[in-house]
Amino acid sequence: MNELFRTEQRRLGDLVPHAKNPRKISAANQRELEQRLGKYGLIGIAVVDADNTIISGKQRCERLVQMGFADKVVDVRVAVRKLTDDELKEVMLIENNHWGEWDAHLLKEEFSGFLNDFDFGIDFAKMDADVAELTAPAPVAEMPIVPKFSEKYSAFIIVCTNEIDENNVAELLRVDRGQCYKSSKVGSTHVVTAKQFQELWKSAKL
Repeated sequence: MNELFRTEQRRLGDLVPHAKNPRKISAANQRELEQRLGKYGLIGIAVVDADNTIISGKQRCERLVQMGFADKVVDVRVAVRKLTDDELKEVMLIENNHWGEWDAHLLKEEFSGFLNDFDFGIDFAKMDADVAELTAPAPVAEMPIVPKFSEKYSAFIIVCTNEIDENNVAELLRVDRGQCYKSSKVGSTHVVTAKQFQELWKSAKL
């Protein structure tokens, strides 16, 4: 493994923010960051180039200096040599990128008390609605369709290959429009009982 960085100590006031840091922070997030720094101090370790240019941790270091801790000495990860421009940009992207993604359900179960304090980029309300829809008991169909070879009822299928046949069959079977039992969709009903079919067939022959 290439040990390009080592842990040393630096005075916060000596660290120089990079002019083109790809991360930015809103005023509201700055206030939250200041509150957490005041409560816990510097938790994560900043990463700097050999000339003290901040690669990662710019927001934390700047806020601490603004809070009056410019003379505070902290641990930092320092490059053992001056990075090339390409190396600096690549390391900056690596350190400022959040790998992976949040486990939304675990957050909800174990960290519910902090959901309003952090921006996880997750729509928890939509997640709850989706879970409720998936776990809701399905309505019981009057004549449920079940897998082949285990049908509860015998079924006969009439295949219409053109619109004329479809209209004739629909007229014969007196197909009505109705609502799907699984959703709010409305369409034509295509299921009749044997008794209904016999009555319809007799009336059609009269």
